[in-house]
Amino acid sequence: MRRNRKLDPLRHPLDAERRTAVLNRIKTARGHLDAIVGLIEDDAYVLDILRQVAAVRGALDATIRVALRHYFEHVLVNAVKLGQSKAAIDELMSALTFLKQID
Repeated sequence: MRRNRKLDPLRHPLDAERRTAVLNRIKTARGHLDAIVGLIEDDAYVLDILRQVAAVRGALDATIRVALRHYFEHVLVNAVKLGQSKAAIDELMSALTFLKQID
C-alpha cells in the first residue's frame, strides 16, 4: 500500500477509544486463530473450523471499518479542506485495492 508522504502532517494516531476497539478486535481474531489451530490439531469437523475462520474474518473486517472511519474523519476531511483531496483519494484507493474485500 503506497503511503503519500505529503499527507503525513494530516495523520493522527487512533484516539484512545478507537485504539482500544482495534486492539480488542485484533485480540479477538488472535483468540479465534488459536482456536482454529487447536481444532485442526484435534482433527475437528471441518465446518467447526470454517465457523472459526468466519469469526476471524468478522473481527478483522470490523477492525478495517474502524480504521477507515478514522482515516475519513481525519486525513480525508482535512485533505479536502487543504485542497489535497486527490492525494488522499489516491492513497485510499491504493489501500482499498490492497484490502480487496470489505463487507
